[in-house]
Amino acid sequence: MANTASSKRTFFLLCLLFPVVAWAGDWKFTSGISLSERYTDNVNLAGSGAEQSEWITEVTPRFSLQRQGARLKVQADYSLQGLIYAEGSNSNKLRHSLNGRANAELLEEWFFIDASARISHELNSLAGGVGLGDPVGIGNTTAVGSYSISPYLKHRFGSVATIEARVAQDGVFIGDSTYTDTNTTRYTLNAVSGNYLYPLTWGANYSNTENNNSAVADTSSERASANARYQLTQKFGLLAQAGMEKNNYPGVTNRVRDYSYYGVGMSYTPSRQLSMDMLYNKSDNGDFLSGNVTAKPTLRTTVTASAGQRAYGRTYSLGLAHRTRHSNWNLRYQDDLTTYQQQFLNYLGSVDEYSCPSGTEFTPYGSPPSDPVNCTLVRTLNAYSQTQSNETYVSKNLIGTVSYNLRRNTWSLSLYSNRREFQTSGKNDTTNGVRATWSLTPVANTTLSLTGGLSRVEESGTGRNDDLWNISLVATKRFQPKLTGSLEVRHQERQSNLPTGDYAENSVAARLNMSF
Repeated sequence: MANTASSKRTFFLLCLLFPVVAWAGDWKFTSGISLSERYTDNVNLAGSGAEQSEWITEVTPRFSLQRQGARLKVQADYSLQGLIYAEGSNSNKLRHSLNGRANAELLEEWFFIDASARISHELNSLAGGVGLGDPVGIGNTTAVGSYSISPYLKHRFGSVATIEARVAQDGVFIGDSTYTDTNTTRYTLNAVSGNYLYPLTWGANYSNTENNNSAVADTSSERASANARYQLTQKFGLLAQAGMEKNNYPGVTNRVRDYSYYGVGMSYTPSRQLSMDMLYNKSDNGDFLSGNVTAKPTLRTTVTASAGQRAYGRTYSLGLAHRTRHSNWNLRYQDDLTTYQQQFLNYLGSVDEYSCPSGTEFTPYGSPPSDPVNCTLVRTLNAYSQTQSNETYVSKNLIGTVSYNLRRNTWSLSLYSNRREFQTSGKNDTTNGVRATWSLTPVANTTLSLTGGLSRVEESGTGRNDDLWNISLVATKRFQPKLTGSLEVRHQERQSNLPTGDYAENSVAARLNMSF
């Protein structure tokens, strides 16, 4: 991205995080700077014989703004990374990074607004080196930014119904003009009944999405559904549902365009720990069974599963959340008809890192829907890297995390699987992997962290299969409350079935972090 355009967009994204709100309250502002020096023996992650060693100096000022109030919540983290390459001054760069979310209640119990903004640097192509998010291999990345601002009305009308009407303006812009920028307008309307007509309850929702794309044809989608439940007894109920879906994706096969269904079924709730629904449906794509199950075997464990059908075929979801005194377990699977831009906007495939009284915890983004009790969100991390694309595709995404905290030891494990089925070209790619971290605090103010990752990437269009693995050891020392230093040693490697796809890199880095 050109520096001028990037700066304007960054300023615009920052402004979106503070929409029309200026309440007094407890705002927390922190700032700092990071200084580092890194040596690498393969700065561009090139193949054997083409490696170039390099010294890289990094200067990164940063700030964070936070407020957790009853009617206003803001979390914004921004940094400006300056990179200086000793041997290749043409590679010197300034890179923006932003992750911000805000929610405001402007009119009590009536009018709200959500806003988010994000800038990060994403993978261009699997043909180049797949770096680890630092200055090594950034020749294969592009700045990607997004914003979303969404005012909405939400109110509970006594015991009759709760209604939400929302309009949202979203945007995703990509530094590489090969890929499309997208501006999206979304309209949604949701209504859920109260207990006024009990034993009859109902729900209905409608959404309309219009995407304006810079490099490909514009797209749109429309969805509506309604459901009703009549409770016969404490355990049994009758169910009915109906819905429709319209998709306008030029160049995409007819199977993801127009679709409608209706069905009837029964619910069964034998106890507070278990409930299930099952429906038999008629649709444009044939008859099918749908339903969902929710189980709460313990006070700290929740399992949910569902199955249904969309215009593109069968669809499933799975969720697991379990907590113990020392551990936190999460698993989530979902599929959707989507685009790269929409996935970036919604942080899909990301993991939230929390600072909790018991230590560090990791959960899939948006699961659970609220922050863990007494925990503070530290940052959102990409669990895996997926290449940018202009196509519409079906995304099948599984991500699981577990973290375990003891007095001096903390370990975490993340597993992920993502499959993209492209609807125009008919190609697909799959990424499967695992990442583990073990941290030890041998003495006060000193931490040793050992991190390893292994992944496999397969592309049907090129027949390419890549195995990537990395391992690193980081020693961190807190010299003063606002001054820490670290030393990192790492190795990463890729083995490919294509002759030019292999590479290896070794790196060592020293870093100093200061907070003000």
